[in-house]
Amino acid sequence: MKRLFLFLAISFLTVSGAFAQSNAKEIANLRRHLNISDAEPIRVNTDTRLPAGSSLKIFLTVKRQGNEAKYFEKWVQDWNKKDAAKFGKLEIVSDISQADFVLAHFVSGTSKLVPEASLKIGNTPPEGQIKPEFRVEGKNEVRSLLLPAYSYLLVREDTFWTIVYQDVDSIVEEEQISNPEYKLWRTVKNRMKDR
Repeated sequence: MKRLFLFLAISFLTVSGAFAQSNAKEIANLRRHLNISDAEPIRVNTDTRLPAGSSLKIFLTVKRQGNEAKYFEKWVQDWNKKDAAKFGKLEIVSDISQADFVLAHFVSGTSKLVPEASLKIGNTPPEGQIKPEFRVEGKNEVRSLLLPAYSYLLVREDTFWTIVYQDVDSIVEEEQISNPEYKLWRTVKNRMKDR
């Protein structure tokens, strides 16, 4: 049974990692959304931590239809009420050049091909019965997200930006793996606590 869970965990991580890959076109799109010039390098390093300090400046850029931007602003306010004393205050800034880190979430009009893996577990015994052999079948496919929602968390380091988190998911609820807005905010909260 432990091997089964290990297999499932490795499969999930492999698929999740594939969702997070950015190509040059996506980085160019990110630059355009953030208004970052080509002269400012952008690199990817998921091990980079948010800066230390009792207060951090965050630049929010949420370009979606609806109230998603207001959700992030409310989450920052809630953070400051409940967690700022212990983990540091967040200050929303309107100029990216003042930011310690950036939270970016936007929808692209260009479809995105993403890997999709599924697992089927067969030959499972009824509860209470022990049967030593499980049958696990895996299938890897590719699907197209028609309206992909890109999520990024970037940290300013000296003269360059570092992407510490990136993800892409569908804005269509029935196609989502998880809620992309909440997943991005949960990442910010965890990164603030891990500094």
